[in-house]
Parts: sequence; C-alpha cells; structure tokens
Amino acid sequence: MSNPKIAILASGSGTTAEAFILTSVRGDIESQVKLVICSNKSAGIFDLIENLNKRHNLDIKCAYIGKDNYPDPKDEEEAILNMLSNGRFDLIALMGYMKKLGTKLVHEFGWRPEYTSPYQAMMLNTHPGLLPESAGLYGKNVQQHVLDNNLGFSGQTLHVVSENYDEGPIVAMHKVEVTPGDTADSLFAKVQIAEKAYLPKDIDDFIKNRIEYLQGPK
Repeated sequence: MSNPKIAILASGSGTTAEAFILTSVRGDIESQVKLVICSNKSAGIFDLIENLNKRHNLDIKCAYIGKDNYPDPKDEEEAILNMLSNGRFDLIALMGYMKKLGTKLVHEFGWRPEYTSPYQAMMLNTHPGLLPESAGLYGKNVQQHVLDNNLGFSGQTLHVVSENYDEGPIVAMHKVEVTPGDTADSLFAKVQIAEKAYLPKDIDDFIKNRIEYLQGPK
C-alpha cells in the first residue's frame, strides 16, 4: 500500500481529524488526508487545517459545503458526491459529521443491503459509544445514557456508514470503563482520548484489508 488518500467529513473543531493527521505526519500510519469537507462554515476545523498545512508542509484542501452555499439538500449532496468522486479517494471517514448523509452518497460509498463484506464499502464513521447499545445517540448523550443505565462501559466504535444511523457493519470497537464519579463530560473526554488513540490504526488497517479483499485470492 502506498499512501492511501483519505477524505474527512466533519462539522466541528476537528480535534479527531487533527489527531489522525498528526499520526500520519509522524509516519505511524500510511494513510494521508487530502481533503476535509465541513458542513459548518464557522467551524474551527478551517483554521486548524490551515495551521497544520503551514506547520507540516501539507496540502490538505478544506471545503465548506452546507446549507448557505447549497440551500437545496439535493444540490448539497451532489456537490459532496462530485468532490469525493473526483478526488479518487481510498477511504472517506466521518469524524464528527453532524448531518445525515443522503441516499446517493451512502449508495456510492457506504453500505448497501446486497453487500456481503464491509470491505465492499469505503465510508466509515466513528461513534462515541458501543454499538448497538447507543445507536442513534450522539456526543455526550451517549455518555449520559451509559451513566443513567449503569452500563459499566462506554467506548468508541468504528463502523461502515449506512442509510440508518449507526447500523452499518462494525469495523472496530474499544471499551472505556466507567469509574466512580464519572459525569457525562468526564466520560466523553475519556472516550475522545480512546478515539484519537485507536482511530488512525483502525482506519489504516481497514484500508489494507479492503485492498486485499478487492484484489481477491492470490
């Protein structure tokens, strides 16, 4: 595998994307982020990517595609689809992307009902909880659910994107133990630490396995 190209979809500050990019800069993974698409024009990820480009001599394009420049959701989806298709990426990763993807995007890159292997898809999402227990929840709501139900563990799950939230095949899952005195905030912070630690290698491994799958038996 020679430096697979990754596109990231995000909506916020981009700290998970930053952790991924810095892992790549250190040479710990082979994948390289080449594009970030953000759904929020005032998100902190724009300044973050600009600073990373300058500090590490990178060339990551960062684009805003959202309701302000594409008021019609169909046009917005088409713009994202075109940018991703033209980039010829090896993987698309959702890292804090807070919008539901349209059916065209999922059909093109994510999970389809007729698929038999997760490696037929090339779009993954990181979820701040264990699935399927926390399916449909997001952010600190996941952690509050864990605490309210005395579950003992939260965690981070990497899964294939499907049309329904959090229902695609699970690629990797890492437990985070609830400790006495944990709040939704403190537990969410621990989950984020786990996410940033595990996500880069999990994605890199998925790409390697996908390439092997697509090449078929040797």
